[in-house]
Amino acid sequence: MKGFSSRRASPDLDITPLIDILFMLILFFVLAATFDRGGLSVDLPRGTAQEAQNRPFTLTVTPEGTILAEGTPVAPGEAVRRAAEAAGTGRPVALAGDRKAPYGVVAELLDGLRVQGVRAVGLLTRTGKAP
Repeated sequence: MKGFSSRRASPDLDITPLIDILFMLILFFVLAATFDRGGLSVDLPRGTAQEAQNRPFTLTVTPEGTILAEGTPVAPGEAVRRAAEAAGTGRPVALAGDRKAPYGVVAELLDGLRVQGVRAVGLLTRTGKAP
């Protein structure tokens, strides 16, 4: 009787799908990479006047209700006057009220700015989850 061979067939490993995936990944990264577009390299001079003009004039209200104009404690009327003066020169005005700041102080500043003709006031916030 002819017996069965004790040899087992060696398993074949088909790597074609693996090669396909690798080529697709290479293609993706090549197409997604940013390419350096041709251009001229220009060393521009530095200036400080334009930078200072674009920086917003910041009014800050602390948790205790203290008003800071550009970091200096001031009275509400003085803060509004300085902010209106800055807005008159084309500088943006920003209001940063602490979460625990008295709402009345923030509302008083916004109303004073509106009366002085400052129509665009940015309210500074921190990104993240709301409480």
